[in-house]
Amino acid sequence: MEGKTETVRKLNGKGVLAWLAKNMVWLLGMAVGIVTFLCIYGVHVLDFTYTDWLLGGGDLTQHYLGWCFFRDSDWTFPIGLMDRMSWPYEVSVIFTDSVPLMAVFFKLFRGILPDQFQYFGLWGLLCFALQGAFGALLIFHYVGKKAEAAVGSLLFVVAPIMLSQMTVNMSLGAQWLILGCLYLGLCRTRMKDVRFVVCWGAAGLLAAGIQLYFIPICGLVLISFFLADLVRRTRMVRGLLAIASYGICSVGTVALFGGFSHNHIPDFTALGQSGFNLNGLFNTQGWSQVLEALPVYGDNAEEGLAFPGTGILLTLAAGLIGWFFHLAYRLFVRRENIFANMGRLFRRRGQAGTDGPYRKKKENAAAFAFLVLLCVLIALSPQVALGSDVIASYSLPLWVTRLWGMVGNTGRFIWPVVYLVILGSVVFMEKEMPWQSMAAVLLVIFAVLQLTDGKWQLMQRQVQFSTDYAYESPLDDEKWEQWAEDPKIEHMVFVSYLLDDEDLVSELSVYAGESGMTVNDFCNACQTIRTKAAEDLLDALAEVREDTLYIYLASDEAMCVSPDMDYTHVDGVIVGTAKG
Repeated sequence: MEGKTETVRKLNGKGVLAWLAKNMVWLLGMAVGIVTFLCIYGVHVLDFTYTDWLLGGGDLTQHYLGWCFFRDSDWTFPIGLMDRMSWPYEVSVIFTDSVPLMAVFFKLFRGILPDQFQYFGLWGLLCFALQGAFGALLIFHYVGKKAEAAVGSLLFVVAPIMLSQMTVNMSLGAQWLILGCLYLGLCRTRMKDVRFVVCWGAAGLLAAGIQLYFIPICGLVLISFFLADLVRRTRMVRGLLAIASYGICSVGTVALFGGFSHNHIPDFTALGQSGFNLNGLFNTQGWSQVLEALPVYGDNAEEGLAFPGTGILLTLAAGLIGWFFHLAYRLFVRRENIFANMGRLFRRRGQAGTDGPYRKKKENAAAFAFLVLLCVLIALSPQVALGSDVIASYSLPLWVTRLWGMVGNTGRFIWPVVYLVILGSVVFMEKEMPWQSMAAVLLVIFAVLQLTDGKWQLMQRQVQFSTDYAYESPLDDEKWEQWAEDPKIEHMVFVSYLLDDEDLVSELSVYAGESGMTVNDFCNACQTIRTKAAEDLLDALAEVREDTLYIYLASDEAMCVSPDMDYTHVDGVIVGTAKG
């Protein structure tokens, strides 16, 4: 019996080793992402009860408060709706950028969760880990070397487009979805039909459950690979099934989370103000100490950030040097007739079977070309800018413009192109270097240079997140405590337009959330509900309620004229309460 147990133990040990060997590429990439996250964010943010780091104001505070209000709202159907941040209307958690999938999951356990609870630290760790994992898989697909794949994954993890979003909107840090969809497209030739269709359905569910922008971005990746197959007249039925699966799962998830519960008002003001600039790939926008930032156009031009990093530009340059070295060697040393050799090569490849390696590379090249074309066209937006000048503009049919208005920040659609530049630069250098060991050494050097050149951006984030932060509410007058303890007070209405002062809105909303109160308006992305809140404000003032605090700016004292209210000046605002 003991001998049999020992044999089983050895077999299990071999099984573990075999599994590790088989999955070592993405495990190494994941490790790179985790280490990078810990170096920037530290470990304290992984404490589920440490919420102070999210209360310093800005977008992160808004997203955390979206989770808090959703957690305290009653369950409804659709399950993503809540009424505590837009009382008395319901709004979906989708529009708070609180990572809806995580919010719904943890709301299931709200009865046993501590009063102070956050999952954003865990979410950040997952994003960095998966970014590294899929980055390594993409590089390994072309290079076939684990060490280079692991080192190269760092270039995906510290990409400026990734880190810039993880500071302000952590749901948009899920750019591993784009990498995962690219890898899914590359693997389509060796995947069974059912698995392929199911995987794209899962991608649609994740895109809709994390951030709505990923639905069209990842959808463009799927469409590009489908178009490449369509041109070749192969796997068309499977491609259509994948598109249907992706569409059904993404639309179904949005519906389940309440995303279609309102008529949405398109925001046309963002069009042309947050697009991709034609100098984007070389415009550092503050992400380099060596290269200067170039002029940009638009009020929100940072959304069109496309700078891949100094290390990537050096990697691409090294690949070009290697290519010229090869060309010169063949022309002047070996004295080859390049054009004759190319003709013979293409004739050989043309005679190859449809499943040959050249065919597969050609398929992927066509898909990448379609993807670049589609992404650039959308990211440029109706006003094409080079630097600070608009060099072209065009008009579209009204229905297209309305869809575009729903998107708003079109510059984000350049992200797949940036990741193709990163992937292509690494693979190109690896293939063109005359000595493979030289390519590996240069990749390490360029990765270090990428980190060094962007160290100030990394240090800012390290100071912001890894430093222990203790939140102290500026609302320290005893009146706030009295209102919080009053069982009759259940609601807070912002009478003055406070949303321009995000810090004040955040402070008051934190107080309302901790005191079990609702608010009538909040910084969410649903313009329809916010418009209704503004329209109903006069009706709310016409019938003063005993269970409501009415908040005015101190500068709006002239508005405090209701005979049914008592007004109290407290901590820089005026609070109106029902008389008696």
